[in-house]
Amino acid sequence: MDTIRISPRYLGKMNLESFCPCCFWFLIALGFHPPFEMPMPGIMYNLDNFEKNIVDAHFQAKGKLPNWLADLGCVEPVEFPSKMTCEFPDYGLTMVGMPDAVFRKKDHSLYLIDYKSARYKGEDDPFMPCYESQLLGYAHLLEASDIGKVSSAALVYFENRLGDYKGAPLDLLTKEGFSVPFGVKIHPVGIDQDGLDPLLKKFRKYADMSAPPDGVEDCKDCKRIDALLNLEIKRRNIGKSLDRYDHKMQLQILDMLARDFTEAKVAASWASEEDIRDLCGLDVDCIPGVLDY
Repeated sequence: MDTIRISPRYLGKMNLESFCPCCFWFLIALGFHPPFEMPMPGIMYNLDNFEKNIVDAHFQAKGKLPNWLADLGCVEPVEFPSKMTCEFPDYGLTMVGMPDAVFRKKDHSLYLIDYKSARYKGEDDPFMPCYESQLLGYAHLLEASDIGKVSSAALVYFENRLGDYKGAPLDLLTKEGFSVPFGVKIHPVGIDQDGLDPLLKKFRKYADMSAPPDGVEDCKDCKRIDALLNLEIKRRNIGKSLDRYDHKMQLQILDMLARDFTEAKVAASWASEEDIRDLCGLDVDCIPGVLDY
């Protein structure tokens, strides 16, 4: 059995309501990300780093967590390796990852934290099952690396509150530009140690498939993948068939195919605009980025 390296986020994908087995197979079997998948914007990546830095800086300067994290009841930050691994030989899997933060509680157990630059939606957040699985994976990584026993975990949401200032934007004006207010909300997450094994088993099942399973109905990524594969098949077939015709006929065929391709691009552009309009109606800052391990 070949050993596969996985991240906790990949395991969490399987718990999403929007999970598509076909797209997941392309991801883990071929390393093929869905076409037009949005990476994490640079501003979100910088925000994530700043959130970690401001908490660490407060601990160094004040010897305690900021007031908005005081309810966690933690006494000190805990250092851990920048990249931890955990072996699961029964499944031929190696989990690799790194949590955002770990703190020690008064009873010396660990409090695992994952920061989110997003609006807090509670259990209504469509990505909550993925986030919870991520924390479960991080807990196993910490314990496998002998960092300590994880007794608690939470998602810490940093919400920007620009929406509160729509009627008074000048209140945020500074001499250098403008400031962006943030609030913090804590979402405790239970750690079900037995919940990881079914995910590992399910992951291995998909990884061992020699062909992609059926996708979910009306999956947009499946349609995009099919379009790419069909385009490649058409390209190869055209290359074989053109040799049968004289030069004039070849030009006519190529011209016809070019028109068909242009029409297809126009149709795809309209579909993309519809997707963008859909996203604009969502809180897109809560979409997990590709750098989110």
